[in-house]
Amino acid sequence: MQCFIVASFSDAPFHGNPAGVCILDAPAAPETMQAIATELHQPETAFLLRAGDRWAIRWFSPLVEVALCGHATLAAACVLWNALGVQCDVLHFASASEALAATRDGDGTIWLDFPATAGTPGDVPAELAACLDVGWVAAARHHDRWLLECADAATVRAARPDFASLARTGIRSLILTARSDAAGYDIVSRNFAPIVGVDEDQVTGAAHACLAPHWHDRLGAELTCWQASARGGTVRTRLRGDRVALGGRAVIEFVGTMRIAT
Repeated sequence: MQCFIVASFSDAPFHGNPAGVCILDAPAAPETMQAIATELHQPETAFLLRAGDRWAIRWFSPLVEVALCGHATLAAACVLWNALGVQCDVLHFASASEALAATRDGDGTIWLDFPATAGTPGDVPAELAACLDVGWVAAARHHDRWLLECADAATVRAARPDFASLARTGIRSLILTARSDAAGYDIVSRNFAPIVGVDEDQVTGAAHACLAPHWHDRLGAELTCWQASARGGTVRTRLRGDRVALGGRAVIEFVGTMRIAT
């Protein structure tokens, strides 16, 4: 099996969010894909199987299968175009939850077409608030994620959640965000997802599908976003109704072959 590790939402290795990408020749059992993802130990690993003019895609963290993953889909598109030489203008992915597509600009930016996830303002549950050591000025639930807007970017960068307690709340992830204090960026964010084995996600496509509608009324439909993790990365967003284009670059870091005894 061909396997790759790709730095997504970055134009340099060892930055952005790393993802595994595995190319299947035939369908694989979920437990096999989970074991491979655990062995690769990347925040997410995408498994691809050609299905006509589309690519069936599934995503696994080191602990569980996930319904949707932006950075691993970006990594998959990078591998198909840049390593496997797939010839097409648009890559179509079929997952259990969504039909997704990827296009690319002449400058190397890959754009993913994702569903936008609007939030519902509400009071933060007490068990979630107890996990945090920073304050917030607004809160909204985005399906199985919570988004908290902080007063400034310094507050976002200073946050040190209690990961064990956060995992026990059962939420898919916690997104913190604020207006950026750096030139060239509109917003800053961080994303925490210990329930799937990723205490802090380095750069998160799915989180930006929540961030784009959250900031739309104040900052507009097109944003340049910085995710302030240890590795850091840039995500561009273009909100179009109930869809959002997520733009970023990707760099292949490792190429290899995995042998699995049967």
